[in-house]
Order: sequence, then C-alpha cells, then structure tokens
Amino acid sequence: MSDFEGVLVSRADIARFAGVKRPAVTNWERRHEDFPRPAGGPDRGPADVEVFSASDVLAWLDRRTIPANARRSDEPEGTTYGDRFRASLGGTRTGALLRTVDRLSGAQAERFRGELSQADYLTVLLTLVYVRGCLPEEWQSILTEARRFPSPHSGELLVRILASAVRRGLGAEQERLLLALSQNLGGSRVADTIRLLDDTGPVDRAEHAHAFERLMARYSDLMGRRAGDFFTPRAAVDVLSKLVADGGQGVRSVHDPFVRAGELLAAACDAVAETQGGFPEATGAGVGEHPLALAGMNLALHGVPEARLGTGGTAPSAGHNPRHQGFDRILTNPPFNMKVERPVERGHWRYGAPPQHNANFDWLQYVVTRLGPEGRAAVLMPDIAAFSANPSERRIRAAMVEDGAVEALIALPAQLFTTTSIRVTVWLLRHPTGTCDEILFVDASHLGSLVSRVQRELAPHETRRILEQYRSWTAARADGRTFPGTDGLSRAVPIEKIREKDYTLSPAFYVPSGTPASASPAEPADLAALAGHLTELHARARDADAAVEELLGRYGL
Repeated sequence: MSDFEGVLVSRADIARFAGVKRPAVTNWERRHEDFPRPAGGPDRGPADVEVFSASDVLAWLDRRTIPANARRSDEPEGTTYGDRFRASLGGTRTGALLRTVDRLSGAQAERFRGELSQADYLTVLLTLVYVRGCLPEEWQSILTEARRFPSPHSGELLVRILASAVRRGLGAEQERLLLALSQNLGGSRVADTIRLLDDTGPVDRAEHAHAFERLMARYSDLMGRRAGDFFTPRAAVDVLSKLVADGGQGVRSVHDPFVRAGELLAAACDAVAETQGGFPEATGAGVGEHPLALAGMNLALHGVPEARLGTGGTAPSAGHNPRHQGFDRILTNPPFNMKVERPVERGHWRYGAPPQHNANFDWLQYVVTRLGPEGRAAVLMPDIAAFSANPSERRIRAAMVEDGAVEALIALPAQLFTTTSIRVTVWLLRHPTGTCDEILFVDASHLGSLVSRVQRELAPHETRRILEQYRSWTAARADGRTFPGTDGLSRAVPIEKIREKDYTLSPAFYVPSGTPASASPAEPADLAALAGHLTELHARARDADAAVEELLGRYGL
C-alpha cells in the first residue's frame, strides 16, 4: 500500500511537488491516456478545485524519468518525477536509496570497486541491497563490522559475512558465488559502500526492489548480448504476468521452468496476489548459480522469500527440470532455438518428438504437460515457432491445436530485447480440453515506441489494451457470444480456418491488415529501424538465392 493512501492533491500541488510548471500537468493530462483521472468533482477539493489521488499520481510519475536537461544538480541519472513528488510529500520512500545505488553503480563505481570486475562489483551491490531489504538482523551485523574495520582490507571479511547472510536467507547453494568473490576484492571499498547504503535511512521493501531492478538493468547493459541469459524485457514481463494472473482466483502455484533472474516469476506472484489477496507458492528452475542467486534475491524483495528454486536445463528433454505436475499457472521465457541433443526425458512429448536442431516444441510440450486441470500458461517464443514448415514442428503444432491446448497467440513488437532483433510471440496455453473450436489472435506488433536506438517499450495503456482483447474474448465465450475483434489488432479464428492454413498460427495471417484507428503516426526512428530490417531481409534473400543457384549448378540444372 502507498504511503499516501487517501491523500488528495490538486493540479497545482502536482506541479509544485514534481518540480514542473503548472501547464506541464495539463499537458500530461492531454497527451497521455493513462494519466490518473480526478478522484472526484470539485466538491472533493477546496475552492471548487478538482483533486487527484496522490497514490495514483505517484504511481504514474514513477514511470516518467526526468530528462537530463531538466534534472537538478543533486539528481542522478534515472531520477523520476515520482522521486521528486515522493520527497516533497515526506513519505518513507524518499528515493535516497535509489540515488545512492545510482551513484555507486554509475559515476562513482570506479572509486569503490577496486580490483573487482564491473560484473562482480554489481553482484556485491545487488546482494547488499537484498540483505538490507530482507534480512535486517544480518544487515546490522554487517554494518557493525563495517564500522569496526573501516579500512579497505576488511572487504574480504565483510563479503564472507555477507555470504553467510545469503546462505541463511536463500540456502547453502547461493553463497558460493560470494565466497569466490571474497578472494578478489583487493582495494574494493566494501565498508564505505555498506555505510553509504545505510545512510539512506528508513526505506521500505518496495524501494529496495526498485533499486535491485535498477542494478539489474545496469548489469544487463554491461553484459550486452550475454544479458539474454539473464533478463526478460520489462514490456514482455508486464504482458505475460498480467495474462497469467487474469481471472486468478484460487491460484495456488506459479512455476517458471527457466527462471532467469526471477523477473517473470516475481511479477506473476505480484499480479496474482493483487487479484486474490495472497501470494501463491512459487517455484522455478534455472541454469547456473548466478542467475538462481539473483532470482532468489529478486523474489524475496518482492515478498516471496519462500520460493523453491532448483537446477534446470536449456531444454526440458535434457533432464534436471522438475517432474512435478499440476501447476495452476506457468510462465516462462525459455532459450530460443536450442538443440535437443541426446534427450533423456521424453515423457512430456505428448504430441511427438521435436526436431533435434530446435527445442522450441520441447518447451511448449513440457509446459502443457505440467499444467493442472484448470491450469493456464504464457510462454514467450520466437515468431518462427508459429509458422515453421518443419514437418515435426508442424505436426506437433497441429496436434496441440486439435487437442485444445492452444488458447491464444499474441505477436509483440520487434526490438523489445536489446540483445537481439528477433521477433517474439506469446503462446497462451491451457490444460488440453480435447477439442478446439477457435483461437484468439492478437497482432500487437505495431504497438510500442522506441526509447533508444535499439529498444522499444510498451506503454502501460498499450499493455492494458492487449489484456482487454483477451478479457473481451473470454467474456464473449463465457456468454456464448461471437467475439467481434478489433480491426488491426485482434480476431478470433475458427478451427476450420486454421486447418485451411495448415495450422499456421502467426497472428499476422489472421488479423485484418491496415493501420488501427488509434495508431500513432510513424516516427522517423521507427521508419529507420524498419528500413534497416527490410534491407537485412533483402540481403538474406539474395544469399539464399545464390546458394540455391550454386546447388542447382552442381547438378547441371
């Protein structure tokens, strides 16, 4: 719950607390559909002035980063208008921890990390934020030692104490990484770092979770393409978590079989808890001690300290993945297009063996067979899985459709991932019903906007729009009505039409073409990105033609 529940503010208050001119607030209201609505008529406020819920305004401002040319001298990069608003109202979430984390991981990182690599230094920072937010007694012990031994040479002892705290919080397998780091600290100023984090004063767990996410974003930027092993983009996280939580009454278990850094599982537990008032049992599997440690910390900071995380694999058939069945909800972003080498687990191949060169349908079948009787799942897949002409994949796809395991497919915009340009589709799956009458297709590939040269994001109202298509479709089915769809965005397609298309499941094949009425004019950056993508496709086509010509020439054709 927000610190400002029940507090009302006028437009003038919003401007003053956010540090902007009064017309800026009116401009926000006019330009952004998701700006909070007034909490009531003029009668709710003094002097016939409309008022707004401070909690709603804060949540909206927290998503708006202050541009560099508008930041104050004491505001680090990444400061939001919500940080200003919160500080002005004097809440416990002052943003001090966020500012300190930004300093320690940004401009002043070189000063504090000593001989640690940037990745190892960020790992220490992430762990410190976790212990400070979730283990107050352990944090006090670490702080006492930091004050007793202020010299840089006390770093090894402090990190060993930190590793011991992580063991108590997450289990023995999670402390190994930190123990290894303790040997390489050199001149790292761990004690100074701990004292600076503590000097931020009382901070609630939500701000700790926010700080942890900021640090993971820094880690992602640092790791570049390797970050794909760790992180799912925020836009995809929001879509998948809200879809699996929708209608989530009675959800007792949520599972992610490729948990990465826990971002999907944490968001899903938050969304389910918001719907039904309590956290479900959370389980997951991952590859590598580092991602599993990050996932455990991330989940604990989101209020899920008892999550059971274990070792998994890059393909379910390789073994190690949990054999437990009957999950109420599953969501995952598995590694794309991995090889299926020497499978040891075949029990989940309900619809047939996937091709050896690609584990996409290994994952999809695994998820279906792990769902309970009323279970549902959201799986992020590369676009190719929806229309691959490989005989094995087409056969599995057809069998999944006919068995009623496929509920909907949602095409997301390109460039959600900073590390790859691959396009992705959300597969909404359910426990097989044995029959299929129709499937919902949503083509959201035209939504979103570029926030950098290489990354696109979905605005909150766009995520809600995707969710509304699914809700409207399920409501129509429950009432026995025909779902009309939305031109340019969604359509419910009968099974007969899907059979005619040879079980191709790409939303672009079924959603009526044309620019939706609410679509924004194309931005120059968007057009440049599309032109680059088209050039790449043309080059690939030329290469393919040349290869075919060469092959035919060998046979004198």
